[in-house]
Amino acid sequence: MIPKVLFRKVGEVDVVELKGFVCQPWARRTGEQMTEILDRNPARGLLLNMREVAKVDDEGAGKILEAARKSKKSGILGRNLPVHYIAERMEAGDSVRILDRNADAVNYFSRELAWAGEGIQEERRRYPRIQTALPVEFELKDFEAPFFFEAVVTNLSEGGLYAHFLDSEMEELAGRTLNPFDLKLLEIRLSLPGGLVVTTEGKVLRETEEKTGVRGAALEFYQLKASDLGLIQNFLKQVGERETGEEKK
Repeated sequence: MIPKVLFRKVGEVDVVELKGFVCQPWARRTGEQMTEILDRNPARGLLLNMREVAKVDDEGAGKILEAARKSKKSGILGRNLPVHYIAERMEAGDSVRILDRNADAVNYFSRELAWAGEGIQEERRRYPRIQTALPVEFELKDFEAPFFFEAVVTNLSEGGLYAHFLDSEMEELAGRTLNPFDLKLLEIRLSLPGGLVVTTEGKVLRETEEKTGVRGAALEFYQLKASDLGLIQNFLKQVGERETGEEKK
């Protein structure tokens, strides 16, 4: 299976997605493609998404680690055999982080991903909002086979959120299924620091493609419970106080 190398930039994180067989005779070319992408798009962090890698050999593992070591902060996303194979070949001094889940990646690159929320405009800004990076899962209801999404919240308010996707297939699925005119509700599970979770329903305000080519989705909370609203308000207040304190320094 010929490998594919896909790229998107989310905030200040280069997300390089690998698919297929990263092994001979394609390993060297795959390494060259990754190097070309990273040289053209310098960022503060590098996330190598290997969830769809089916096989890797010694040369492929070497090329992947070589790319990962180019960044001061890098992580490899996945918990399959190829990721385990690479983890066994990492050196003692490697700063590359192995990330099992989407939420692990969001938490590890929280500062860098939060930059994706900069400049997001709302037509009707009823609520103050902040740039952030929080794991979120949501499911499109009323389907015989519901569509499930994992994403990162880069913009949050009491009324809703804006999410970016770290996975190309979920990004494409969002483009096909998230329709603001559909009236179908989403089941949203938003993870806050300290193990707190907000579970609520929501609806799609819009699904957009930004100038960079990266897709995002604006979701509005629907009938948010008072207890969940309190959790979000406390989080927004804490972030606001922290940012105010940093500005005074």
